[in-house]
Amino acid sequence: MTLTEFITALDARFADYAFSFTQGAKFTRVIISDRYNSRSVFCFVDAEGNILKPASWKTPAKGIRSTLVTVDVTKVDQFGSWLYRRG
Repeated sequence: MTLTEFITALDARFADYAFSFTQGAKFTRVIISDRYNSRSVFCFVDAEGNILKPASWKTPAKGIRSTLVTVDVTKVDQFGSWLYRRG
């Protein structure tokens, strides 16, 4: 799955939210916006397609949480709990 396909799948899954992305030097920031135009970072994606949990607006948390190749969009939620490590 490409980043554009991932964004399109998220838009289709969550109708009340809009997803977009901005390209940075190291990471692509995926942004979620609600109907009140409140924006926050949904996740970060690096050049290899690894998905990382956001630590702040500018930086991701350490550790890869998923990849664009293996992500199951049906298990993704709009709150980011799918990005927490298990076990």
